[in-house]
Amino acid sequence: MKPEDIKTADLFGVPPHGWLETKLAALIGSVTWHWGMFIAEDDKGWVITESIGKGVALTRFAYPKAYIYRIKGVGDVDWRKLIGITADYGDSPYDFRINVVTAIWFLLRHYFGKVIPVIRDRNFNCQEWVICLCAELGFEVLPPSEYPYSVNLERSKSLEFIGEVNQ
Repeated sequence: MKPEDIKTADLFGVPPHGWLETKLAALIGSVTWHWGMFIAEDDKGWVITESIGKGVALTRFAYPKAYIYRIKGVGDVDWRKLIGITADYGDSPYDFRINVVTAIWFLLRHYFGKVIPVIRDRNFNCQEWVICLCAELGFEVLPPSEYPYSVNLERSKSLEFIGEVNQ
């Protein structure tokens, strides 16, 4: 896949890069770790939105490898709409506690058959952020009863895997 095949509103998932992330991804069976969305392309490359340590941000796509997913039925999305959504949530901090909550939810659900309610707030890790963006565009890519984590995004029936980018 070439970067020019990417469209505005496509999602990307990048593989884990540290030893702990790699071990955790292998444990849950995922190929991705960090997620974001493509906004617009200019002469310097793609502008993306992602939730990083400081929270929701607009940044440049600079990942050496990524898996690209398209929201089924999304059509053409005006990049200005995505800039506006990102600006609406621009003061949202990174959600550091969600990783622990998601781990507890995952263990309880998959090993004990118990489901705890999903907490939605205005703090976002990268996976929560792409779920929010999709919802703002009118697409539910995960059931509201599931915490987003790499595997359920990779397997979402609402997303289509369209290729891999290696730079």
